[in-house]
Amino acid sequence: MFRSKGIESKSYFNLNYASIIFIYLTYSSIFVFLNNYFPILFFDVLNINRIILAFIQFFAYFILLLRPAFAAITDKYKIKGYQRKYYIVFSGYVLTLIYIFMGLTLNNLLIFGIFLLLIFISSTMLDVSTKSLIIDTAPSDETKKRGFFFITVGSSLGGAFPFFLYFLLIKDIYSLNSWTTLLFYNYMFLIPLLFLLPFINEKCKIQDFKSDYSASYDHSKSCTENKKSNSKISFILLSIFTFLAFGDIIYSYPFFPFILNKFGSGNFNLLNFYLIFFFILSITSTAVGTFFIKRIDPRKMIFILIPILGIIYFFYTVVDFTLFLILYFTAGSLASITNLNISVYIMRFTKENKSLYFHIIATFKNLSLCFFIPLGIFLSNFIITEQLIIAGAILLNLSLIPLIFIKI
Repeated sequence: MFRSKGIESKSYFNLNYASIIFIYLTYSSIFVFLNNYFPILFFDVLNINRIILAFIQFFAYFILLLRPAFAAITDKYKIKGYQRKYYIVFSGYVLTLIYIFMGLTLNNLLIFGIFLLLIFISSTMLDVSTKSLIIDTAPSDETKKRGFFFITVGSSLGGAFPFFLYFLLIKDIYSLNSWTTLLFYNYMFLIPLLFLLPFINEKCKIQDFKSDYSASYDHSKSCTENKKSNSKISFILLSIFTFLAFGDIIYSYPFFPFILNKFGSGNFNLLNFYLIFFFILSITSTAVGTFFIKRIDPRKMIFILIPILGIIYFFYTVVDFTLFLILYFTAGSLASITNLNISVYIMRFTKENKSLYFHIIATFKNLSLCFFIPLGIFLSNFIITEQLIIAGAILLNLSLIPLIFIKI
């Protein structure tokens, strides 16, 4: 994945990076619809039963807890001599095709739930396999950040495209026909991306490359950190931190309906227009975290950024639309850098050159999604979204408590 000699070692872009961009472009586009636009479709157009939807979401998200099992499979079993490649190709195909079939079942919550479960299975395998490929070929924090930078590039592009389609196609937000047209064009966009998946290259390994970042740490310190990373206490504390750090997801599902109802359809459409360009901000902010903030430890960055995000969330509930836009884009930029540093920090807990240890800890992020997203949907029946946003801010800042006691 990463080139290791001469000019090639300084190249930040190759075929694998292009493949990663398009993988997460597809991945992100699908989940923007699932998490941002489907709530409006369900709550304001189809008027479905939120409690039933909450239970369906819970059982579907529960599959994300099998992430370590998927990681163990990709670590242990090769397909045609490749450790990761064909897991990426197969799961990418399944994810896209199942998502297309899902669009035909939105009026039937049971069938929708089955397809949602299959989407989570395939997307988890895709995510696990791709990130494991990065872990396999990235020997330092800097190169890991670089791999995750290209994930962010793809995610940002994929996140921008649905907003562009929405702004272009949705004339009546309460018209089911408009939403059907929107989904159709989204499908047409995703299918061609699958042609890139077979070009994933798993043969290129780094052997001699040393980054400035990795060189700034001496060998004895590295050995000490590796010993600490195997600490059971650190493992438990990091797992708790990961679970709470993504607890702000509790308000995510009712969030777009909240914006629509609070600021009106005109301002909501304006937000979607600005979100078309949000990918530029995401890529820029992640580039800052990847290529410029090289010598700041990920743990320190997390302690700086999480309290700022918590404060911004509190202000979401009281500001007017103009300030909301500024805060929303600021929070998105800071969240990109925060998530990057969390991923790199968790990667320090790998051992024996296997990605399984990383994915076990990362599963607590999935546990957070599994618990807090359905909980947020369920509670939205009884409390206002502003209270869910405040709860998300509190959970996010509570995550810093276990992180205080982790010393690596």
